[in-house]
Amino acid sequence: MIKYYDYRRRHPDARSDILQIMEHQVGRGEFILKDAVSTFERALADKVGARHAICVSSGTSAMTLGLIAAGIGPGDEVITPAFCYVAAASAIIQAGATPVFADVLPECFTLAPQSVARLITPRTRAVLVAHVFSGLANIAAIRAVLPARVLILEDSATAFGARYDNKPAGTLGDVGVYSFFPAKPLGGLGDGGAVITEDDEVARRVRMLRNHGQDGTRRFYHQMLGFNSRMDDLNAAWLSRQLCDNDRQLARKQAIALRYDAAVAPSAGFLTAQRRGTADFSPHAYVVRCRSRDRFVRHMNQANVQTKVHFGTLLPEQPAFQQWAGAKAAYAQARALAGECVAIPLCAGMDEHQVARVVDSVLEFAHESAL
Repeated sequence: MIKYYDYRRRHPDARSDILQIMEHQVGRGEFILKDAVSTFERALADKVGARHAICVSSGTSAMTLGLIAAGIGPGDEVITPAFCYVAAASAIIQAGATPVFADVLPECFTLAPQSVARLITPRTRAVLVAHVFSGLANIAAIRAVLPARVLILEDSATAFGARYDNKPAGTLGDVGVYSFFPAKPLGGLGDGGAVITEDDEVARRVRMLRNHGQDGTRRFYHQMLGFNSRMDDLNAAWLSRQLCDNDRQLARKQAIALRYDAAVAPSAGFLTAQRRGTADFSPHAYVVRCRSRDRFVRHMNQANVQTKVHFGTLLPEQPAFQQWAGAKAAYAQARALAGECVAIPLCAGMDEHQVARVVDSVLEFAHESAL
């Protein structure tokens, strides 16, 4: 079976690398918010050309702390896609604000500017824009429909390495966030995340919020209510190594995605690839739309190719968020995607035989569907 995601193929030297990191950190006796974290923060900021990169315990924490640090809280509304990962809505609620779910574009699966425009009220304080799978949201088009008071928080959990007009994803909004979950484009040893900002005050507040409200000058003195959202040094040291290898991994995944494009293109009547919104894309997942999704999944499974369905239930239809759900007609495109999207294997460690096997299986499905 060709796995949807194969950690060992992506990181064949993980065992020796991790043991080296552990030996080094244990020898120094440094484990939380020490030199390895600050070193990675500087390298990350340099990589994306940002003034501040503040590392935290997860992408969800990055979103939550980014919202709070930007002044978003009770009484505020934050618009976010109905079709994306649960962390977006969770972060808004954890910040004390109200999520307002918007529809998405059917081609690139990201937030639809027209839907955002219809949902703006006097209480709207921010839009949490999520890049999804391999697609970048059109942040310029979204900003064009917003009043000047409304901030954009850019969820780049799946988009590290992507660029729009030569500007890195994560730096396109007012505040950006990354996730370092192991399967993400820049994957850690476990959970991890970062807040990206040019604003000194937002950065200062995120640093305090992640460490129980301490400002770093006086221990056990808490200037605000904060969280335990710190990154550990083992993870940071691993991420520093991965950052050095990220361009190679990105190029390999892009090459595989382009191979898949060539297989899917003739199958437009049965499979439709996601439109990415930029040539400088970061293919976190290769997702197609298929009206016969169950049949496609069965076909790929019989060919020993694993697939994955993301977001089969929209956020406003999840039990946790039903009190914030709007009219079902408000996100008709998102609902269609929830019933049709399916991902095929895409990993930097895939060999040519595996890639060819996936391509052949896709072509076989298209041929059988055309009969």
